[in-house]
Amino acid sequence: MTELPRRRVLAGIAAAPLVATAATGPVEFAYGPDPAQRLDVYPQAGLARAPMLLFAHGGAWTVGDKRDVHALPAFAQRRGFLLASTNHRPGVGAEMAAQDAAAATAWMFREGPRYGGDARRAFLMGHSSGGHLAALVGVDPRFLAPYGRSPTDLAGVIGVDGAGYDAVIELSGMARRLPPSEFAQWTTAFGERAAALSPIRLVRPDRRYPPFLLLYTDHPGGRRFSQELAAALAAAGDAVAVVEAPGKSHDAINVDLGRPGDPAGERAARFIATGTP
Repeated sequence: MTELPRRRVLAGIAAAPLVATAATGPVEFAYGPDPAQRLDVYPQAGLARAPMLLFAHGGAWTVGDKRDVHALPAFAQRRGFLLASTNHRPGVGAEMAAQDAAAATAWMFREGPRYGGDARRAFLMGHSSGGHLAALVGVDPRFLAPYGRSPTDLAGVIGVDGAGYDAVIELSGMARRLPPSEFAQWTTAFGERAAALSPIRLVRPDRRYPPFLLLYTDHPGGRRFSQELAAALAAAGDAVAVVEAPGKSHDAINVDLGRPGDPAGERAARFIATGTP
């Protein structure tokens, strides 16, 4: 485990559970050698064998930041789970970004218990392109395999208005409706690998998967591709729920998730607490 210089106050005590409150703010760690391969942990006092949630931000695989967690830290403290938020290397393509998400997930499995988390109750959640990364790690075993882990080691995956669930079809539609600069983010992300990096197309009936909760809005393709991924997982025998967030925009579902009374957050909280989507 590598700790960044700005948090040297924890040097020498990382082997013991951290005693802190969410008010101390996040603690940043490296999960890989690249400067972008960093995650924030939001420690709390008194956590023991608590569920763990790793959040992957959106931003079309090219922008965004792990600090964009909005209501999630207060949500985690209120609901009693360990929260972490991860960055990935920007602009390196969806495959390498998914490799980063898997490396951060492996870090959580290994190090989260030091901060009161339970590795048997590790959840992966992402918004927009982060939802794609979460789903990809959840369905394609090659991403976690280098760490001696498999998708079924996850207690669950939560997609929040995910993008890229079927990148082949989404790319064809976006070529017609997005300005060139925005469409370039998608071509940079997928190149010629769109089919190989589309979670819907990777689900196999002879594989087992973690439970999935797929939240969506009326964002273009949100309903269709969330429901298609849910159908593929259900056909493989997986436990999956797909839930609309009515009246929410693509951005608002992310900003509001975890605020008191937010329906999408309440559904996610039940999943994290019970393991049942």
